[in-house]
Amino acid sequence: MDFQKVIKDINSDERYKEARIVALQLPEGLKRRSYEIIDGMKDKEIILLGDPFWGACDIPVQGKWDLLIQFGHSPIPNLGNFPKIMYVELQEEMEHDLDCSKVPFSSVTLTSNITYSHELKRIKEKLEKCDKKVTLKNGDSRVLYPGQILGCNISAARGNDEAVLFIGEGIFHPLGISLALDKEVLAFNPRTNEYINMEKEKRKFLTQRYAAIEKASVANKFGIIVSTKIGQTRYSLANRAKKILEENGKKTFIIATDLIRDETLINFPGEVYVNTACPRVTIEDYATFSRPIITFYELEMSLNLKDKSKYILDEIVMTDEIGSTSFRGRDKSPSHN
Repeated sequence: MDFQKVIKDINSDERYKEARIVALQLPEGLKRRSYEIIDGMKDKEIILLGDPFWGACDIPVQGKWDLLIQFGHSPIPNLGNFPKIMYVELQEEMEHDLDCSKVPFSSVTLTSNITYSHELKRIKEKLEKCDKKVTLKNGDSRVLYPGQILGCNISAARGNDEAVLFIGEGIFHPLGISLALDKEVLAFNPRTNEYINMEKEKRKFLTQRYAAIEKASVANKFGIIVSTKIGQTRYSLANRAKKILEENGKKTFIIATDLIRDETLINFPGEVYVNTACPRVTIEDYATFSRPIITFYELEMSLNLKDKSKYILDEIVMTDEIGSTSFRGRDKSPSHN
């Protein structure tokens, strides 16, 4: 990553030039490089935001700054326009290139996260020269780039091809695709040159999820988690969960919170918690909680309202406001004054 170019681009942006106080949201892996970033931002009052953040869905609404710079993520189009937020996407070059012979499918839907999304057009052309049929498609209104996969949205992976090919590091994004679609998913890591078929990881994860669903099927007290993060709030979904639970004779309560952690929930009386916030909490952080955390669709399975034989991945398409039943795109940034 060419950090000098990143800082140069920030310095040339008119929003940055006009700002006096600048807040920075850095991914956990980038926080150790704070000095390197700050040193390139002369004549500005810099505030580093300490809380973890998970994407463009996670926009702080309090703070006295003129500009918020969020590193590592692209905007979410259907959240609306935030003039006082700058998204620095931090796309990487591939250390290893894709080997066509390692892709054992005649047709694939091509996907990635933001880190390698700029490489997808080139990879598509390479695969086509290897006589593969390749689909690179736009996702829904939550997704900015063709083929882009979010932790909460895999719409760009849906298609009629034999398999899905994911380009990127880690297994979280391709695992989500594998859970949502009844087809093979191959993940290629351009940093390590590994090719991973996600079927084994999928089976391991589903064992965990069905254990949680079974626990929920015999529980009587449910907490329902609503995120206060702008891009994760699904209050109307929480109300649907509450209604379904009460119709089935269960006791319920709704918790609104920013960071979803075990210490946030432990003193409440829920036996099971229904997560309507980021699906990543349920998938990736499940082992950190002392009580079962399930999604809305897992709740329906636990109550025999959905067929348990077909797992449904929780995805976010649209969000809403706490206290309302719908969301309409904003045309201005959250107040920071």
